[in-house]
Amino acid sequence: MMANEVVIDGKLMSIGSKSWRPEVYQINYGAELGPHDPGSDKTRIGQTFANRGPGSGNHAQGHTNIQTTVDMNRMGQNISPEGQAMHHANRSDSFLHRNGIPNCLNREDVSDCRSTKKQSSAMKIASKVILIIILVAAYNAYLVYAIHFHLATGRPIDWCGGLGFLIIITVIVYCNLLYFHVIKRFLIWKRIKIQPSERMEQIVSKTASKWVMTLSVIAAIFTFLIIDTANDRQRLISAGGIVAIITFGAVFSKSRKDIIWRHVTWGLTLQFIFGLLILRWSYGTAFFKCLGTKVDTFLGFTDAGSSFVFGYLVNQQPFLPKLLKNGSVEQHVAESINVAHATSSVVVFKALSTVYFFSFLVSMLFYWGALQWLVMKIGWLLQATIGTTACESLNAAANIFIGQATAPFLIKPYLADLTLSEIHAVMTGGFATIAGTVLAAYVSFGVSSAHLVSASVMSAPAALAFSKLFYPETEKSKTKADNLVIEAPKEANVLDAATQGASSAGILVVNITAIVVAFIAFMAFLNSIVAFLGDLVGISGLSFDVILGKLFIPLTFVMGIEWDDCEKISRLIGLKTILNEFIAYRELGVLIENGEISQRSTTIATYALCGFANPGSIGVQLATLSSMAPGRKADFAKVAFRAFISGTLACFLTACIAGSLYDQETYIKL
Repeated sequence: MMANEVVIDGKLMSIGSKSWRPEVYQINYGAELGPHDPGSDKTRIGQTFANRGPGSGNHAQGHTNIQTTVDMNRMGQNISPEGQAMHHANRSDSFLHRNGIPNCLNREDVSDCRSTKKQSSAMKIASKVILIIILVAAYNAYLVYAIHFHLATGRPIDWCGGLGFLIIITVIVYCNLLYFHVIKRFLIWKRIKIQPSERMEQIVSKTASKWVMTLSVIAAIFTFLIIDTANDRQRLISAGGIVAIITFGAVFSKSRKDIIWRHVTWGLTLQFIFGLLILRWSYGTAFFKCLGTKVDTFLGFTDAGSSFVFGYLVNQQPFLPKLLKNGSVEQHVAESINVAHATSSVVVFKALSTVYFFSFLVSMLFYWGALQWLVMKIGWLLQATIGTTACESLNAAANIFIGQATAPFLIKPYLADLTLSEIHAVMTGGFATIAGTVLAAYVSFGVSSAHLVSASVMSAPAALAFSKLFYPETEKSKTKADNLVIEAPKEANVLDAATQGASSAGILVVNITAIVVAFIAFMAFLNSIVAFLGDLVGISGLSFDVILGKLFIPLTFVMGIEWDDCEKISRLIGLKTILNEFIAYRELGVLIENGEISQRSTTIATYALCGFANPGSIGVQLATLSSMAPGRKADFAKVAFRAFISGTLACFLTACIAGSLYDQETYIKL
């Protein structure tokens, strides 16, 4: 063996060859790939040469199973003069790999390597910018031509389903891009801060001033309601329900002396403003009506995929008339049955198939960052108005779209540091809202999609307000808005994100199906037992449903439900609280279809049922949060039941506000 050669794992290697690299390597003689040598401070690359090739065994050239670290630069000093000459001659060749890419392992050529990388990065950025400019120019050209075409042909500009809708979306997107990427980033006035005088700060910070402002806001709301309900005093019953629920929360609060009434007042105020915009303002009503129509249309596309897979179980067309004799009675009957959709669809194949599609879309939006951006903006609004912490506000905003099992992932790095009050707020937000993935299933029962969306939006501030009333903050929060960062998605690309979203939806559908089957069967079992016990004492027609219907009548009455409908809606609230909202909405759909309840009762019930507050969701939240922060498992369990009650009452609070603002004369069906 020559002086410029070394045996590595049974192989004769030349130090001066092109495979040589002027770095320090850890060499493991005859062993499997192992860890770095902990005693070596010169190990730069944890690359181990071991058992390479068929000829290498567990021992090489008589060496035992040992490890050592070899500095290839220093070894070059001990080789023969011929080897050193070959080493210097090949140094320039080693800068480039065979494909021309810079070899950044060469320490002496790092500057050249960095320059090449910067050029490559600049080229990629320039390519992206040019592509974006071309796409934006093409879109603007298309939009201008579309406007010209409508004006030239006299076609109406439909602001919900036509060109007007596209114009609105374009203006919103361009205004956001202009503000966040130009105005907010470059204009100098963003550095100017307007601060009140010290005298004003002292006055505002006094307890008496805070109480005056709080009572003023409450008085303004009730003055408006008294004037607004002049023609329908029944709406004041719903206003009384607000007082009753807030009083209950204050009486049974975890710490009454620590209640910050600003959280409660501003939460209710924001919820009241949302209600006015949605239910009373004509443009807001039109917006949510249009939004509901778009949701229905969009989710209707699910039938294209589910019909292809499940056939007549979804499209309700069990026959193939083309295979029958033309003009025959059989063909006519088959076509009539198909057109009339005489066969019923299967819930798990039709209603729950929308979960796949919606989860598919949400995963794509999450990967692109659009969903996080929207959630952050809504969270900022909640934090700035209500005064809750960043994590609480962000989680409440996320629950509007992605639900109790997914929303906490946005604040996963901070769960271990949350206070008990913040944990309570996080769990309450999950109980008080529904996820967009299951909203479509409720719409399929005949429930208004616009009211479901508005209920989720209104319940976000309600959850924060009632949570801070029921479990006030007694500790100092460790999370701040300036250090709150959302983790980047880990999927490889948007296609990977979309497929993972659809796959995860399959688990959700299976869980929903299993829960619904089990709970409905259990409900039938309870009804049978109660009926049996009732018959023994001469009470016929008694069932568990009837008991629930009687039990919640006072609650439904103070929410503003018409008296004739109180028992029916009371039963639905009992089903929702004890079983789940899926079954309750299914029963509500039956009542709507049969015309058994009034429009007012339908509206209030839609808001009251819009939440995941049920015993099964307690298990879901405990499992989800405990998996993210195992060290806080006991704390999650400690506040779970109180959060369950808080989330339930937050839904009822939203229903009361909807009932107080509902006006039969000016109501537009959403």
